Amino acid sequence: MDIFYDSGVKIKVTFTDDQTLVGIVDHWTSANDSEDGVQELTIKPTEGKLKDQLVNFNENEVSTIEVIK
Repeated sequence: MDIFYDSGVKIKVTFTDDQTLVGIVDHWTSANDSEDGVQELTIKPTEGKLKDQLVNFNENEVSTIEVIK
């Protein structure tokens, strides 16, 4: 799954365990630059217990991503 999104975009991520996270994209890491050889995305959640912290996850953990306007 391609998880590339530009920095500053607000997204809602649904993970494979059905948890969700809403936040602003901080940065994307390509599979070539990742230690595990998979794409990674780092976001800053805008709500919940993780609000304003940087959260990193890889493409294998993601079920869906939608852009929130």
